[in-house]
Amino acid sequence: MQDRMEDVYQEYKALLFSLAYRMLGSVTEAEDIVQETFLAFAQNDINDIHHIKSYLCKAVTNRCLDLLKSARWKREQYVGEWLPEPFMDEKSENDPLHAMMTKEAVSYGLLVLLDTLTPIERAVYVLRTALDYDYRTIAEMLDKTEDSCRKLFSRAGQKLKGAGLQTEAQPERSTRLVTQLIQAISQSDAKTLIRLLTHDAVLVSDGGGKVKAAINPIYTDQRVVAFLLGIWPRWAPSSTMEVRSMNGQDGIALISDGELKITFQLVLHPEEERIERLYMMVNPEKLSHLAMKA
Repeated sequence: MQDRMEDVYQEYKALLFSLAYRMLGSVTEAEDIVQETFLAFAQNDINDIHHIKSYLCKAVTNRCLDLLKSARWKREQYVGEWLPEPFMDEKSENDPLHAMMTKEAVSYGLLVLLDTLTPIERAVYVLRTALDYDYRTIAEMLDKTEDSCRKLFSRAGQKLKGAGLQTEAQPERSTRLVTQLIQAISQSDAKTLIRLLTHDAVLVSDGGGKVKAAINPIYTDQRVVAFLLGIWPRWAPSSTMEVRSMNGQDGIALISDGELKITFQLVLHPEEERIERLYMMVNPEKLSHLAMKA
């Protein structure tokens, strides 16, 4: 029995984490949800459960929904902009979790947009797109009708499409732009930075009230450039910027005195070789799970 339970854990841990991370945008909370789900699962007779994958996915989804409902109040009290926790890709063949996350490339831009959906819209969208469940199965998992789930999925899709932003990871394009961005910032090259950004570029930073960060988004290429060139001199003497793969494409990790202090993730223009969004994570609590990877 114990061996069977261990086999189930190894088989579905990565899948369930991927599901929870998409639902919550938090690495630490996703890990907690998966652990809690398996602890509860271990209290059952495994032989009485005929469809283990669906059972576990339903349990994780409902735990995530409960957490998202309570998280709404917490985010209303959050200082500044709330951003998802970044996931640092590791190309490790021996780690099923990182192998799955790297393969599936849960883009950071998509995670940001998913947070604009209601919890139930997010659940339907994730179950449909990430796990490829049909509407009948989703309806059973969420205690909804099939027609309701179809409408929720359509509504979610319209919201995401309406944002007009790239939602897929762009590994090849991001490498070129990230490299140029690092060079331009480190050389305080305003002209190159302007060229790398779209005119309506936006920078969003998340300090969570823990460290200094821009409370509101910064709009337009000129203001984003001024912000970047304003903060870099404070970090430059003891810091380096490194290209790191995060959420399926290259981003920037700022290392200061051997510690990871900031990550930058990009959303690229769908056609032009320019950056539309810069997401700057400086909240140490949301970077703590990456500390060992710096």
